[in-house]
Amino acid sequence: MRATVRKAEIRVVIVFIAMAALVSCERDFNIELKNNKPQLIVEGYINNLMPSYNYVVLSQSKGFYDPGFENIPVSGAIVTITEGVLLSNNQYQWDETTTRELKEARLPQLRNSALPGFYFDPKLATDSTKALLGKPGKHYLLQIETAGKRYTATTALLMPVEIDSLSSGFYYMDDDEENDTIVEKARVTVHYKDPDTIGNTQLHYWRSWNVRNNFGWGGLNTNRYTTVTDELVNGQYIHFTQPNGFYKGDTVHYMLTSVERKVYNFWDSFNKARRNDGPFSTPVTLKNTIEGEDVTGCFSGFSISMKTIIAH
Repeated sequence: MRATVRKAEIRVVIVFIAMAALVSCERDFNIELKNNKPQLIVEGYINNLMPSYNYVVLSQSKGFYDPGFENIPVSGAIVTITEGVLLSNNQYQWDETTTRELKEARLPQLRNSALPGFYFDPKLATDSTKALLGKPGKHYLLQIETAGKRYTATTALLMPVEIDSLSSGFYYMDDDEENDTIVEKARVTVHYKDPDTIGNTQLHYWRSWNVRNNFGWGGLNTNRYTTVTDELVNGQYIHFTQPNGFYKGDTVHYMLTSVERKVYNFWDSFNKARRNDGPFSTPVTLKNTIEGEDVTGCFSGFSISMKTIIAH
């Protein structure tokens, strides 16, 4: 009996020792979170089909402790885009006669609304047929001056990979939350032949009913999980079906956008950052293409091939 009591006492002592050890391991840590240095955020585009979608957006990031989440628009900057060519010695030859200065302006395409920090070719408001439009095979220089600092970026407009055709099918039933019903939807497949050169990269965008009134590349639909490279399908005929569904009768304007690798790398890193799973996931660094101090972003050359289909 005494041995049993003694064992019980030992167990109690062990438990208290373990608890004391746990308590003694507790320690307060004061982690000082340094306020990050604000950066200029640049989102610039040049394409070959849609003049109003050639624009530059400038904003400034906020500090960690600043209220709100949206960046601060940067107004009053000097923004220009110049056309040129890449010579055989890998040096650019810029044609200064092509330089266009972009301005913040009210545009009919935007219902005459002013968008702070958005820079467009002013000719969009006066004669859109003469507004800035990219040419496949050319290179473009973006120059920005703001707050006494200068920033530059270059991008190329590749030859577009032409869409052969679009088709719809692969039907499924889905919830229509707006009308609280079940509806049948179709998926759209884009058909095209990949060029017989390695390294082609594309981004896929489309305008359909649910974004018909949106403006800008960010206002279009895009499947952020299906940016495309041709390492495994080089030179092949491709049938690419988007998993997104479309209402029957919906008009879909589909854009196959060819981009150079550095532009692809930026948007691929951007997409990965968007779906980052929090502080315990792998850190993602944006593949910045803008040169300058305290800046991040991308100047994107989009060579577009576009076709339209009515989903049925």
